Amino acid sequence: MSDLRRPRRKRELYFDVLWVIAIVFLIFSYSDGVNAYIDLQMGTLPYYLSLFVSQVVRFPLWLCLMISGAILLDMHEAIKTVWRKRILRMIIIIVVFSFLYYLADCKAGRDNFDLTRFIPDLYARDRITQFWYLYSTLGFLVCLPFMRPMVKNMRDEDFIYLIIAVFVLKSILPLFDIYVLMNRYSLNPNTKLEWIWEVIFIYPVMGYFFHHRMSVDQCKKLSLILLPLDLLWLAYNTYILSNKGVSMGDYIMYPEYHSSVTMLNCVTLFVTAKALFRRREHRPWERIIGSFGGCSLGIFLLHGFFLDGRIEYIEKIRIQICGEPDGLGKIAAALLWSVIVYLVCYLPVWLLRRIPGIRDLTL
Repeated sequence: MSDLRRPRRKRELYFDVLWVIAIVFLIFSYSDGVNAYIDLQMGTLPYYLSLFVSQVVRFPLWLCLMISGAILLDMHEAIKTVWRKRILRMIIIIVVFSFLYYLADCKAGRDNFDLTRFIPDLYARDRITQFWYLYSTLGFLVCLPFMRPMVKNMRDEDFIYLIIAVFVLKSILPLFDIYVLMNRYSLNPNTKLEWIWEVIFIYPVMGYFFHHRMSVDQCKKLSLILLPLDLLWLAYNTYILSNKGVSMGDYIMYPEYHSSVTMLNCVTLFVTAKALFRRREHRPWERIIGSFGGCSLGIFLLHGFFLDGRIEYIEKIRIQICGEPDGLGKIAAALLWSVIVYLVCYLPVWLLRRIPGIRDLTL
């Protein structure tokens, strides 16, 4: 996310608010709390609430890509600058932190030290699941030189057409195939236009549009429509998924549901944050939020050490603080631990940002 900041430009308060929300819920989304519904009895209120929460939190990294697009697509840089300043930096971050996580996994007995296997793995897969975002950002950065002139020459109606087309093709049409055509037919794959809904394309483009082409007043009006619509869509999808009796394995089999939820969640959060936090008033809490937002990359890179029992004594601390509750208590405990991890990771990153040269490797 070092690539995602405007060098020496005035920081946007609502970007920092979104960074904080995204990283906290990112940590939560990779905890046991997000799948608490698995252990609950189907048809009960706790089951529905847990399933509802599991959908709400599937937005963080996609939201980060929206902020990336809002910031980076408006810049003017030579191709060699993009490669030297952004792409090379992202590659270094991926290599260094993948190796650190590899060492941690070896120490924890989760892997065997073998560089001849680590290097192909580095090329072909994510060391931790969350690192798909770094690889996606790398792909986005490679596309910057041609995406910038494209979005700057698009009209507002072109953006609206694109967003509607993606939502229909990615979300509405699959539901049509399931409930109307009963999965007997589906759209010819040559007509699916999959490139326009790739996360490294549509989410940065949406971020650029809502940040640069929509005024604060327009965002306020739009948020009043999107907030209830988002809640209704989440409730509808919760109902549909509960009728299918989803389990952890089943959930992945229904991307047509959570892809639509993710897209609507991201747009709603982005627009609402811009409506509420666009204008700075130099209040003390704004400086605090700005400091947290500025440490987002470091927190993202470090948080994985606190999850999945990668470091044994950290897992013991988590159990002592949060316990091992069941049901909805698991959600509350996971959220508490997510906030604690966020704050613990923030402290070393904040200190490192005081060192000359290190600041450029953070947001």
